[in-house]
Amino acid sequence: MRFLEKRRNNIECRRQYITQVTGSYDTFMTIPKTKFIVSFTTSPTRINKCGPMIHSILDQTRKPDLFLLNIPEEFQRTGESYIVPKYIRKALTVNRIATDYGPATKIVPTVTYLTDPSRSKDYDPKYTRIIYLDDDIAYPKKMVETYERMIPPNDDNVWTSTGFDFVNLQLNGKRMHKDIATIAEGYGSVCVKLNTFGDDFMEYMTRYTSKDNQICRLSDDIILSNYYHRRNVGIYIMNLPSFLSIQDIWDERRIMDYGNEADALHMGANGTSDNNVDRYKRVITALNKAKDRKFDISFITTETDSVTGLLKNTLIYR
Repeated sequence: MRFLEKRRNNIECRRQYITQVTGSYDTFMTIPKTKFIVSFTTSPTRINKCGPMIHSILDQTRKPDLFLLNIPEEFQRTGESYIVPKYIRKALTVNRIATDYGPATKIVPTVTYLTDPSRSKDYDPKYTRIIYLDDDIAYPKKMVETYERMIPPNDDNVWTSTGFDFVNLQLNGKRMHKDIATIAEGYGSVCVKLNTFGDDFMEYMTRYTSKDNQICRLSDDIILSNYYHRRNVGIYIMNLPSFLSIQDIWDERRIMDYGNEADALHMGANGTSDNNVDRYKRVITALNKAKDRKFDISFITTETDSVTGLLKNTLIYR
């Protein structure tokens, strides 16, 4: 009898928890299982180096429903074409595309792929999440499982393991669990619902990834996050040590050596750009000029109190 009573209590507690999180237990029981798509891109130089990253996804405790590699016919930065190794063709789905969207190629063609009329019935936008990431990190094996377990089905926010705010035009890292961030950083993995992307997405990304807009084109984290703010979608941090944590990625040396070579964006992309901080300032200027910046920037001003003589800090959002 004690066993049955305990079991009934456990069931009732689970029912109450599900109702609290989703709003309705009956609705939860009929919600389709969310599909998880892992998506990335690479360069002709790196395609022969990214085996560890690919294996880290194949080794996930929760396998992705689709593992997609987006590659253009020609890599715009160098004019090179791609030779895809056989083991990669066998391990995932290669999505060849006509247009190179720069670093944003990790996500833009994925949205088009999933919403194509020939596939859209298989990918309900409300129950499909895309995890886009970089090609130079061996991701924790519980990454997909963590996103699935920790994000409620009715949560429409963007989740990432690392992000930042702009404070006095400098990057202020946000890495505490459930922190709110201004910018989601793709290298830590970003999990976003397919229904986040509206009819304006392709026009927006085409404009900011064009060949004559290199500053924005090479700053996909800023441009994509600005789009999320445009859609009034929040950006939250997922930080669970031993499951999904940017600190674990650093401590376990999961960033591959080639992630710090000359072709990396934060290293200047083979001389085609400056460092992230300086480039991001120029992106903000470009968004301001277009009257299209949707995220806030905070400024801390310091002044002396006329009565007490003490220094006083004031936080201003613009």
